[in-house]
Amino acid sequence: MGYTLQTKEIRMNKKLIALAIAGAFAAPVAMADNGNVVIYGDMAVSADSVDGGSYNPVVTGTRTGPINAASTSSAQRRGRISSNNSFIGFKGSEDLGNGLSAVWQFENAIALDGQNTNDNGPVAVGGNGLYPTFFGSQSRRNTFAGLSSKDLGSVTFGVQDSPVKTSTGPMDAFGQHTLADYRSLWGTINGANVASSISLNGANIANIRAQNSVLYTSPNLSGFTIKAMGAAQNESGNYTGTGSGATGHYYSVGGTYANGPLFATLAYEDNRYTTTSTDFDFKNWRTGVGFNFSGLKVGLAYERIKGDGTVPVGSTSAVSLNRDAWYVPISYQMGSNTFKLAYTKAGKSNQKSSTGADMSGSDGANQWSLGVNHAMSKRTSVYALYSQVRNDSNGSYSLGGAGTGIQAVAPGSYGSDPRAVSVGMITSF
Repeated sequence: MGYTLQTKEIRMNKKLIALAIAGAFAAPVAMADNGNVVIYGDMAVSADSVDGGSYNPVVTGTRTGPINAASTSSAQRRGRISSNNSFIGFKGSEDLGNGLSAVWQFENAIALDGQNTNDNGPVAVGGNGLYPTFFGSQSRRNTFAGLSSKDLGSVTFGVQDSPVKTSTGPMDAFGQHTLADYRSLWGTINGANVASSISLNGANIANIRAQNSVLYTSPNLSGFTIKAMGAAQNESGNYTGTGSGATGHYYSVGGTYANGPLFATLAYEDNRYTTTSTDFDFKNWRTGVGFNFSGLKVGLAYERIKGDGTVPVGSTSAVSLNRDAWYVPISYQMGSNTFKLAYTKAGKSNQKSSTGADMSGSDGANQWSLGVNHAMSKRTSVYALYSQVRNDSNGSYSLGGAGTGIQAVAPGSYGSDPRAVSVGMITSF
């Protein structure tokens, strides 16, 4: 009897295994029947030696250093493992005929190091801090649905990078997956008086991935492409682009030319940043031009952030600012190796009170980055780099953080110089 029961059990297990294998092969077929679905992504990880710089107390107006004490993890000298904008995505389309298609995309960040992008250590489950997370605090990436026409372009709705953000992105010599990302200084303002005067210190002003957005992208016309975006209030009546308030708005438009050795771009945005204490209207510009001479790539890009508003909302205490930034990327490909050098400069914020008094002081910064990338295949590369942010006496820019999506190396105090040596790999699928 025992032998008979064992035989039946073995036969039943074989049937279950056969059904499982058949289901595994049937699932992709069923998915394929529903349209063209593509799975893609980038896995980027690095081993970093980072240092937020020495603590030198600075007193400027009402602001006193340090901004990050030596015991604060984000400013400590330390080694770390970092997941640098790793993500997975799914996208698909359905042919509707006459050159028209339905399109959709879903992207989510992946924290390969088990930490969120705020660099606060493992995300707790139940508040005990013992369990890591694999989805960072900035997990929502470009996710949308819409219609695409071969002749007229596409219209998509969802969470999407703005035309300003994507305009100069192709010029980044080091790309979005390293600490040498130029957006450590671009799209944000950091300084001793920025925090106290307008509550925007370190805010992501011009590297926007807008929620509740509609984006039009034109067809490629001999290398020329136009993008236009508007972001609306959400279902609860709040604007969710940069600020948080019922009266905010966001509009952006940009054009890019990429054909042969020449790349050129120009983009503009109007971003009203509103909170319970701040009402600021930013009008930001970006432009750039790049050339590729048989493996030698050089470029020059420029950004202006200009804002006007009142603090607090409704008061007569007007504040204005305008900040210029520059970026110079240089790279040279020699076989499977690419040597890279980049310089980024953020000028002073030029803040002025309602009386016209200068409130900014010396709050600019510059960033130098040097590195080499080795392509192991078309999809996988390894790299080594050094990058340093040098803050002016009232500056407080971090290396990473801001709009980069990478864990920040914060300055130990105003005027400190965060820096890093990073060795990593990037693989795409």
